[in-house]
Amino acid sequence: MRLDRLIVWVALAALVGCGGTPKKKDPIEKKATPKAEKKVDGIPVSAVEAFTGGVEALQKKPPAYVEAAEAFEQATKAYPKYTVAWLNLAYSYERLGRYKEAAAAYRKLIEQNVTDKGVTLALGRALLLSGEPEQAITEFESVLRDKPDDLQARNNLAAAYLAKKDLKTSLRYVKEVLAVQPKNVPAIINLGLIYLAQDKLPLALLMFNKAIGFEEKNARAHNNLGLTFYKLNRVPSAVLSFEKAINFDPTMDDARLNLASIYLDYLDYPAALEQFRAVRARFPKHYQAMVGEANALYGTGDYEGAAKLYEQSLEVGGDHAEVLIRVGKIYEEQMGEPKKAVVFYKRYIDLEKLPADHQLRATVKFLEQAATAPPPGGDGAGGEGAGGDGMGGEGAGDGAGGEGMGGEGAGDAAGGEGAGDAAGGEGAGDAGGGEGAGDAGGGEGAGDAAGGEGAEKPAEGAEKPAEGDGAS
Repeated sequence: MRLDRLIVWVALAALVGCGGTPKKKDPIEKKATPKAEKKVDGIPVSAVEAFTGGVEALQKKPPAYVEAAEAFEQATKAYPKYTVAWLNLAYSYERLGRYKEAAAAYRKLIEQNVTDKGVTLALGRALLLSGEPEQAITEFESVLRDKPDDLQARNNLAAAYLAKKDLKTSLRYVKEVLAVQPKNVPAIINLGLIYLAQDKLPLALLMFNKAIGFEEKNARAHNNLGLTFYKLNRVPSAVLSFEKAINFDPTMDDARLNLASIYLDYLDYPAALEQFRAVRARFPKHYQAMVGEANALYGTGDYEGAAKLYEQSLEVGGDHAEVLIRVGKIYEEQMGEPKKAVVFYKRYIDLEKLPADHQLRATVKFLEQAATAPPPGGDGAGGEGAGGDGMGGEGAGDGAGGEGMGGEGAGDAAGGEGAGDAAGGEGAGDAGGGEGAGDAGGGEGAGDAAGGEGAEKPAEGAEKPAEGDGAS
């Protein structure tokens, strides 16, 4: 089946006609015969109703993606061949940053013989954003074999090779696009990302400004321009660029994390807190946003809230050295709970494999002895503290670092190579929707699976500005 354009539909007229007076039956027969579910055009009413609920969730301002995903999940369970429900489910997963699940949903469509180019590009995009560039390349190349002149596939291949740090191959695909369409904005942004990866900052600046000249409201171009300004130490200009990106796309979490990280650097904790919370309103378990918010809470003096959120982040992202040491210091120095501090210090020691003579081991020994000794007349169990990093000023831990998607993209976001290496940017292109995959869901749905601008991966970092992933 070929889908040139899948549009969300709501069979309201058909639903109105689903009632009627039930046929009278003998009571014994009524008990013995299960009641078949009514259908609309062959689709169970329960599936249609769930689907309709998902559409309504997508139409909310802002869209309720969690609610939408749950509704579309119900629709596909009630009717596994519900093609449009699967498409909208995949789109909702993408907007929630659940890229592996999005890829699985797109594969369900392909299993149902949906051979639309957009679905294949969307699958590749989801694979790319879930850290599988090789598999993504396979999907993009399959489109190119079928349609040798397809520019979207070339832009997505450029993004995938950027993720692999194969800048030479990425540049080749970018040039192939620009040779046909010199004003192709995603390709221009990809070229800017290549220059950014090469630290050719004036050229990167030129490309992102050029893209904005052709498409003024391109949020990813503004985000990447902000990253370039940041690398050039032009912080006020970087802030303005990130603010513009957010203004043009309020769901662009990359720009919010970048902006919040700068606020943390300059100790504007309330402003940073606002941005981190805006990200977590959409992604409650977004690791870097959790750590960033915890840092901001510490800066505002909410030590209990900071400790609680740090602990939650460890449940989500596993043990990270900087988080362990910070929550330990809060319990020891701010909250006067040395026993809890010892737990996190020991986890830090094991993680970092600290030598026997390390100061933190001495601190742990002191705190343990103080906890078992009779109450002294003087100070409590403070000791020398844990040493290590202070709180707050370093942003969200190792937040925005990492090398990944599209140039320096979104991949190893918890890792840290400093400024500009997390997740912002142009994305994996039109491969799966970008600004919404078409008209599905009343403007927010998943209709044109290949439409839109890019691979909006929620940035996985908050310490320093996050770089973009790029293609069309």
